[in-house]
Amino acid sequence: MAELLEAGLIVTLVGLTVVFVMLTVLIFVIGTMSRLSRIIDVVVAAAPPASTARPATALRRADDDELAGVIGAAIAAHRRKR
Repeated sequence: MAELLEAGLIVTLVGLTVVFVMLTVLIFVIGTMSRLSRIIDVVVAAAPPASTARPATALRRADDDELAGVIGAAIAAHRRKR
């Protein structure tokens, strides 16, 4: 009976140790990622804006026109199959 109790305590201690170590590692990983995120934000904010970029409305309009063409072609292909 004492051996069974001893084995149970060993399993409990090993489990608690593993959980404690993993939580400690997780804390350090999250802290490191937070610091990296702040560094990346500073670098991205310092970068000059791209002057060749089209305005967002022009991009959306071009995407909408392309999407309308694709949808129209799909409908035409479906009607031809019938």
